[in-house]
Amino acid sequence: MLKFKNGRGGFTPLEIKIPKWKRRGFLTGFTLIELLVVISIIAMLMSITLPSLNSAREAGKRIVCMNNLRQLTIAWYFYANDYDEGLCSPDTDWNDTPASSNWVADGPAIPSNNIGGTETAIKDGALWSYTNHTLDIYKCKSDSSELLRSYSISNAMGGRSRDGIDPEHSLTLSPDKIVFADAGTKLPWIVDSFWPIKVDSNTLKWRVRTGHNITARHGGGWNVSFGDQHCEFWKCRDARTEKLAFWEIDPDDASGRNFDLEKVYRMLGGR
Repeated sequence: MLKFKNGRGGFTPLEIKIPKWKRRGFLTGFTLIELLVVISIIAMLMSITLPSLNSAREAGKRIVCMNNLRQLTIAWYFYANDYDEGLCSPDTDWNDTPASSNWVADGPAIPSNNIGGTETAIKDGALWSYTNHTLDIYKCKSDSSELLRSYSISNAMGGRSRDGIDPEHSLTLSPDKIVFADAGTKLPWIVDSFWPIKVDSNTLKWRVRTGHNITARHGGGWNVSFGDQHCEFWKCRDARTEKLAFWEIDPDDASGRNFDLEKVYRMLGGR
Protein backbone atom coordinates (compact mmCIF):
# COMPACT_ATOMS: atom_id res chain seq x y z
CA MET A 1 0.00 0.00 0.00
CA LEU A 2 1.48 3.33 -1.06
CA LYS A 3 0.61 6.69 0.57
CA PHE A 4 1.09 10.27 -0.58
CA LYS A 5 0.91 13.48 1.47
CA ASN A 6 -2.24 15.51 1.00
CA GLY A 7 -2.75 19.27 1.44
CA ARG A 8 -4.25 18.95 4.89
CA GLY A 9 -1.03 17.61 6.45
CA GLY A 10 -2.16 14.03 6.42
CA PHE A 11 -1.65 11.04 4.16
CA THR A 12 -4.07 9.49 1.76
CA PRO A 13 -3.60 5.87 0.87
CA LEU A 14 -2.98 5.08 -2.84
CA GLU A 15 -3.70 1.60 -4.07
CA ILE A 16 -2.00 0.43 -7.28
CA LYS A 17 -3.63 -2.59 -8.89
CA ILE A 18 -1.12 -5.05 -10.37
CA PRO A 19 -2.42 -7.58 -12.92
CA LYS A 20 -2.67 -11.12 -11.59
CA TRP A 21 -0.30 -12.50 -14.25
CA LYS A 22 2.43 -10.11 -13.09
CA ARG A 23 1.81 -10.88 -9.41
CA ARG A 24 2.23 -14.58 -10.21
CA GLY A 25 5.67 -13.98 -11.77
CA PHE A 26 4.82 -14.33 -15.48
CA LEU A 27 7.23 -12.68 -17.97
CA THR A 28 6.32 -10.69 -21.04
CA GLY A 29 7.09 -12.23 -24.52
CA PHE A 30 5.78 -13.10 -28.00
CA THR A 31 2.47 -14.77 -28.42
CA LEU A 32 2.36 -17.93 -30.54
CA ILE A 33 0.80 -16.04 -33.45
CA GLU A 34 3.50 -13.35 -33.30
CA LEU A 35 6.20 -16.01 -33.26
CA LEU A 36 4.72 -17.78 -36.29
CA VAL A 37 4.55 -14.49 -38.17
CA VAL A 38 8.24 -13.79 -37.46
CA ILE A 39 9.23 -17.32 -38.55
CA SER A 40 7.24 -17.02 -41.77
CA ILE A 41 8.90 -13.67 -42.57
CA ILE A 42 12.37 -15.16 -42.00
CA ALA A 43 11.50 -18.16 -44.19
CA MET A 44 10.26 -15.87 -46.95
CA LEU A 45 13.45 -13.77 -46.82
CA MET A 46 15.60 -16.91 -46.96
CA SER A 47 13.67 -18.22 -49.97
CA ILE A 48 14.37 -14.91 -51.73
CA THR A 49 18.05 -14.57 -50.85
CA LEU A 50 19.29 -18.20 -51.01
CA PRO A 51 18.95 -18.56 -54.80
CA SER A 52 20.90 -15.33 -55.22
CA LEU A 53 23.59 -16.56 -52.84
CA ASN A 54 23.79 -19.92 -54.62
CA SER A 55 24.01 -18.17 -57.96
CA ALA A 56 26.80 -15.91 -56.69
CA ARG A 57 28.64 -18.90 -55.25
CA GLU A 58 28.41 -20.78 -58.55
CA ALA A 59 29.54 -17.70 -60.47
CA GLY A 60 32.64 -17.61 -58.27
CA LYS A 61 33.36 -21.29 -58.93
CA ARG A 62 32.88 -20.74 -62.65
CA ILE A 63 35.47 -17.94 -62.60
CA VAL A 64 37.96 -20.17 -60.75
CA CYS A 65 37.33 -22.90 -63.33
CA MET A 66 37.98 -20.49 -66.19
CA ASN A 67 41.21 -19.43 -64.51
CA ASN A 68 42.23 -23.10 -64.32
CA LEU A 69 41.54 -23.54 -68.02
CA ARG A 70 43.52 -20.44 -68.87
CA GLN A 71 46.54 -21.65 -66.88
CA LEU A 72 46.35 -25.07 -68.54
CA THR A 73 46.08 -23.42 -71.96
CA ILE A 74 49.15 -21.29 -71.24
CA ALA A 75 51.00 -24.49 -70.23
CA TRP A 76 49.85 -26.09 -73.51
CA TYR A 77 51.16 -23.07 -75.40
CA PHE A 78 54.58 -23.07 -73.71
CA TYR A 79 54.96 -26.81 -74.32
CA ALA A 80 54.40 -26.21 -78.04
CA ASN A 81 56.95 -23.38 -78.01
CA ASP A 82 59.55 -25.72 -76.55
CA TYR A 83 58.83 -28.44 -79.12
CA ASP A 84 59.05 -26.45 -82.34
CA GLU A 85 55.33 -25.61 -82.19
CA GLY A 86 54.41 -29.28 -82.00
CA LEU A 87 51.36 -29.97 -79.84
CA CYS A 88 51.19 -32.41 -76.95
CA SER A 89 48.80 -35.32 -77.46
CA PRO A 90 45.24 -34.87 -76.18
CA ASP A 91 45.01 -38.62 -75.66
CA THR A 92 45.41 -40.33 -72.31
CA ASP A 93 46.09 -43.95 -73.29
CA TRP A 94 49.74 -45.02 -73.33
CA ASN A 95 49.17 -46.93 -76.58
CA ASP A 96 47.77 -43.97 -78.53
CA THR A 97 51.03 -42.05 -78.81
CA PRO A 98 54.43 -42.07 -77.10
CA ALA A 99 53.56 -41.71 -73.41
CA SER A 100 55.97 -38.79 -73.03
CA SER A 101 53.83 -36.62 -75.31
CA ASN A 102 50.41 -37.31 -73.68
CA TRP A 103 49.18 -34.29 -71.75
CA VAL A 104 48.23 -36.70 -68.94
CA ALA A 105 49.23 -40.35 -68.74
CA ASP A 106 46.31 -42.26 -67.24
CA GLY A 107 46.67 -45.26 -69.50
CA PRO A 108 43.99 -47.67 -70.75
CA ALA A 109 40.62 -48.02 -69.02
CA ILE A 110 41.18 -51.58 -67.84
CA PRO A 111 40.76 -53.06 -64.33
CA SER A 112 44.47 -53.84 -63.94
CA ASN A 113 45.47 -50.19 -64.45
CA ASN A 114 46.37 -48.69 -61.07
CA ILE A 115 47.76 -45.44 -62.50
CA GLY A 116 44.64 -43.95 -64.08
CA GLY A 117 42.99 -41.22 -62.05
CA THR A 118 45.96 -40.79 -59.72
CA GLU A 119 48.39 -37.94 -59.12
CA THR A 120 51.02 -40.02 -60.90
CA ALA A 121 48.97 -39.93 -64.11
CA ILE A 122 48.88 -36.13 -63.98
CA LYS A 123 52.50 -35.66 -62.94
CA ASP A 124 53.73 -38.01 -65.68
CA GLY A 125 51.86 -35.92 -68.25
CA ALA A 126 53.64 -33.66 -70.71
CA LEU A 127 52.18 -30.44 -69.24
CA TRP A 128 52.94 -31.00 -65.56
CA SER A 129 56.27 -29.15 -65.56
CA TYR A 130 54.59 -26.19 -67.31
CA THR A 131 51.87 -25.78 -64.66
CA ASN A 132 54.27 -24.82 -61.87
CA HIS A 133 53.51 -28.29 -60.42
CA THR A 134 50.05 -27.17 -59.33
CA LEU A 135 47.59 -30.04 -59.00
CA ASP A 136 44.60 -27.84 -58.13
CA ILE A 137 44.31 -26.34 -61.61
CA TYR A 138 43.33 -29.75 -63.01
CA LYS A 139 40.16 -29.80 -60.87
CA CYS A 140 37.01 -27.73 -61.36
CA LYS A 141 35.50 -26.25 -58.18
CA SER A 142 32.01 -27.21 -59.34
CA ASP A 143 33.02 -30.83 -59.95
CA SER A 144 31.56 -32.66 -56.93
CA SER A 145 33.09 -36.01 -57.91
CA GLU A 146 36.25 -37.48 -56.38
CA LEU A 147 38.15 -37.06 -59.64
CA LEU A 148 41.50 -35.29 -59.55
CA ARG A 149 40.98 -34.04 -63.10
CA SER A 150 37.91 -32.31 -64.57
CA TYR A 151 39.17 -31.32 -68.03
CA SER A 152 40.20 -32.78 -71.37
CA ILE A 153 41.89 -31.46 -74.52
CA SER A 154 40.04 -31.29 -77.82
CA ASN A 155 41.00 -34.05 -80.26
CA ALA A 156 41.19 -31.27 -82.88
CA MET A 157 44.39 -30.13 -81.13
CA GLY A 158 46.93 -32.87 -81.81
CA GLY A 159 44.69 -35.91 -82.03
CA ARG A 160 43.91 -38.23 -84.93
CA SER A 161 41.56 -37.63 -87.85
CA ARG A 162 37.95 -38.29 -86.91
CA ASP A 163 34.59 -37.80 -88.58
CA GLY A 164 36.09 -36.01 -91.53
CA ILE A 165 37.98 -33.47 -89.44
CA ASP A 166 41.76 -33.23 -89.71
CA PRO A 167 43.22 -31.99 -86.40
CA GLU A 168 45.92 -29.38 -85.93
CA HIS A 169 49.37 -30.76 -85.18
CA SER A 170 51.25 -27.51 -84.85
CA LEU A 171 50.58 -24.53 -82.63
CA THR A 172 47.52 -22.53 -83.61
CA LEU A 173 46.25 -19.36 -81.97
CA SER A 174 42.77 -19.71 -83.38
CA PRO A 175 40.16 -17.81 -81.34
CA ASP A 176 37.37 -20.19 -82.38
CA LYS A 177 38.89 -23.66 -81.91
CA ILE A 178 38.56 -25.43 -78.56
CA VAL A 179 41.70 -26.45 -76.67
CA PHE A 180 40.45 -27.40 -73.19
CA ALA A 181 36.91 -28.18 -72.09
CA ASP A 182 35.00 -29.23 -68.99
CA ALA A 183 34.37 -32.96 -69.17
CA GLY A 184 32.65 -35.69 -67.19
CA THR A 185 32.88 -39.45 -66.79
CA LYS A 186 31.36 -42.42 -65.00
CA LEU A 187 34.79 -44.01 -64.59
CA PRO A 188 37.55 -43.15 -62.09
CA TRP A 189 39.10 -40.83 -64.69
CA ILE A 190 38.23 -39.05 -67.95
CA VAL A 191 39.25 -41.28 -70.82
CA ASP A 192 40.61 -40.08 -74.18
CA SER A 193 40.36 -36.62 -75.76
CA PHE A 194 37.38 -34.27 -75.98
CA TRP A 195 35.37 -35.48 -78.97
CA PRO A 196 31.64 -35.52 -78.14
CA ILE A 197 30.45 -35.79 -81.76
CA LYS A 198 30.14 -38.34 -84.54
CA VAL A 199 29.02 -38.24 -88.16
CA ASP A 200 26.67 -41.13 -88.90
CA SER A 201 25.50 -41.42 -92.53
CA ASN A 202 26.30 -37.72 -93.04
CA THR A 203 24.17 -36.90 -89.99
CA LEU A 204 25.76 -35.07 -87.08
CA LYS A 205 25.10 -36.69 -83.68
CA TRP A 206 26.27 -36.46 -80.10
CA ARG A 207 28.83 -39.08 -79.06
CA VAL A 208 28.64 -40.08 -75.41
CA ARG A 209 30.89 -42.64 -73.76
CA THR A 210 30.99 -44.11 -70.28
CA GLY A 211 34.47 -42.69 -69.84
CA HIS A 212 33.80 -39.28 -71.39
CA ASN A 213 30.90 -36.87 -71.69
CA ILE A 214 30.12 -33.17 -71.94
CA THR A 215 29.08 -31.46 -68.71
CA ALA A 216 26.65 -28.77 -67.61
CA ARG A 217 27.83 -28.39 -64.04
CA HIS A 218 28.11 -24.60 -64.22
CA GLY A 219 24.43 -23.78 -63.96
CA GLY A 220 23.45 -25.51 -67.17
CA GLY A 221 26.65 -24.84 -69.10
CA TRP A 222 30.37 -25.52 -69.28
CA ASN A 223 33.68 -23.72 -69.74
CA VAL A 224 36.04 -23.98 -72.71
CA SER A 225 39.34 -22.39 -73.71
CA PHE A 226 40.60 -21.53 -77.18
CA GLY A 227 43.84 -21.39 -79.12
CA ASP A 228 44.34 -17.68 -78.47
CA GLN A 229 44.17 -18.49 -74.71
CA HIS A 230 40.84 -16.80 -74.02
CA CYS A 231 38.11 -18.71 -72.13
CA GLU A 232 34.34 -18.70 -72.39
CA PHE A 233 31.34 -19.94 -70.48
CA TRP A 234 28.93 -21.73 -72.75
CA LYS A 235 25.30 -21.87 -71.59
CA CYS A 236 23.33 -24.75 -73.11
CA ARG A 237 20.72 -23.33 -75.47
CA ASP A 238 18.96 -26.65 -76.04
CA ALA A 239 17.41 -28.28 -72.94
CA ARG A 240 18.33 -31.70 -74.35
CA THR A 241 22.03 -30.81 -74.17
CA GLU A 242 21.85 -30.30 -70.42
CA LYS A 243 19.98 -33.59 -69.99
CA LEU A 244 22.64 -35.35 -72.05
CA ALA A 245 25.37 -33.88 -69.84
CA PHE A 246 23.75 -35.56 -66.84
CA TRP A 247 23.23 -38.88 -68.68
CA GLU A 248 19.44 -38.37 -68.65
CA ILE A 249 18.74 -38.74 -72.37
CA ASP A 250 19.88 -40.91 -75.26
CA PRO A 251 22.45 -39.19 -77.52
CA ASP A 252 20.34 -39.78 -80.64
CA ASP A 253 17.32 -38.17 -78.99
CA ALA A 254 19.41 -35.12 -78.13
CA SER A 255 20.98 -34.68 -81.56
CA GLY A 256 18.40 -33.57 -84.11
CA ARG A 257 18.45 -29.81 -84.84
CA ASN A 258 20.51 -29.10 -81.75
CA PHE A 259 22.24 -25.70 -81.84
CA ASP A 260 24.78 -26.72 -79.16
CA LEU A 261 25.84 -29.79 -81.16
CA GLU A 262 26.31 -27.76 -84.33
CA LYS A 263 28.36 -25.14 -82.49
CA VAL A 264 30.62 -27.75 -80.87
CA TYR A 265 31.18 -29.30 -84.29
CA ARG A 266 32.28 -25.95 -85.73
CA MET A 267 34.59 -25.24 -82.79
CA LEU A 268 36.24 -28.63 -83.28
CA GLY A 269 37.10 -27.74 -86.85
CA GLY A 270 33.98 -28.88 -88.72
CA ARG A 271 32.10 -26.81 -91.23
